[in-house]
Amino acid sequence: MEQPLKLPEISTVLKKIICSYVGYYDGSLNCFELNSSGELTLKQVSEQNGVKKFPLLIVARSFYSEQARSYPVENKKDLKKLLKIEFSSSKRAATTFFHAWSDSKPANEKSSTQSAVNIWQFNDSVPVAYLTLPESLLLAVTTKANQVLTIDSNKPSYVARVDQLIHSLNKTAVVNTTQRFAMSAGLAELLPAQIINAQSLPSVLALGLKELPLPIIASFIKLPEIKSRFELIKNIALPALAVLTLYLASTSGYLTYKKYSLQQQLSAQHEDVSAALAQQVDFDRKSIHYNALHKFTAAQENSIPFWLIMAELFPSAQFTNIRMNKERFVLRGTAIKATSLLESLTNYKQISDAKFDFPVRKNRGKEAFVISFKLINVNEALITNGGAHG
Repeated sequence: MEQPLKLPEISTVLKKIICSYVGYYDGSLNCFELNSSGELTLKQVSEQNGVKKFPLLIVARSFYSEQARSYPVENKKDLKKLLKIEFSSSKRAATTFFHAWSDSKPANEKSSTQSAVNIWQFNDSVPVAYLTLPESLLLAVTTKANQVLTIDSNKPSYVARVDQLIHSLNKTAVVNTTQRFAMSAGLAELLPAQIINAQSLPSVLALGLKELPLPIIASFIKLPEIKSRFELIKNIALPALAVLTLYLASTSGYLTYKKYSLQQQLSAQHEDVSAALAQQVDFDRKSIHYNALHKFTAAQENSIPFWLIMAELFPSAQFTNIRMNKERFVLRGTAIKATSLLESLTNYKQISDAKFDFPVRKNRGKEAFVISFKLINVNEALITNGGAHG
């Protein structure tokens, strides 16, 4: 009795990684895609996009041969050497891979001296990929031992694990039921079979990739054969030299660009600094000129009230000397009556402490005098009515 295979949930991150890096070959190249429901599907790669190379390629059962053998060799290293010698002369040596399964018997049972080995040989039509995996391997790791998987797709096939070995066959006129496949694989006790339809196949393959152990993956990685030390050095040195040369060239180009960029920035800053210094010099020159004009204007403003007063005194007196001594204006001259002149000065609101500094002297019918006084509120002095008297 067959029943649908129940799949565990697969993370969206893993699905997106598979869509980006994994392909499937069944006679035509297919890529994995997510449908509107978030489920994995297979879509044929258009030939218009050119030949696409996937890092990891899964191959359908029809495009490789699979063998399940037992070798009377217990040591795994010796077994690998024997298998390499056996298949090295084959025309399909480059596309032949094998994996020796470890003994899984309990410790209290005697281990078998036989080694179980699966061998896969891919057809020449299979596209080249960095890592190529058989479909049956991925399907086998998702099921229990001694349980048959039936793949109900365009080319139906059967897969089972028996005594660690993987057995798989395409459906034929002879092997066309689960029971007949089980008999051909040597299954004595048959668990309920699981069926995988075409819609769920991409998800089962994704689950197989998730469950696949690293030792099995390592069996499908072939390192390049080195025939001599010189070839080894050449294979290592040339790529390393190319990478180093590319790195030095890119570094040199980057440093040259940075140097040119810094020089341009320095040149621009030098011009800015020169312009700033020129502006500073011009500002200092104009500031000195302004301060000189300010002082001159202030001095002129301070003397305006004094000269307005003197303009009214000129008709009544003759002055031989006018000077300023410690904020006092000192007038020396002659007048018909010096006391009248002093009285006129005291009547000005802008004048304070007007007095004779020396006694008045008679000289040719006039009086010689020396009068001094101070001006009040010099900066705001306004002479009105011709210097109106108090």
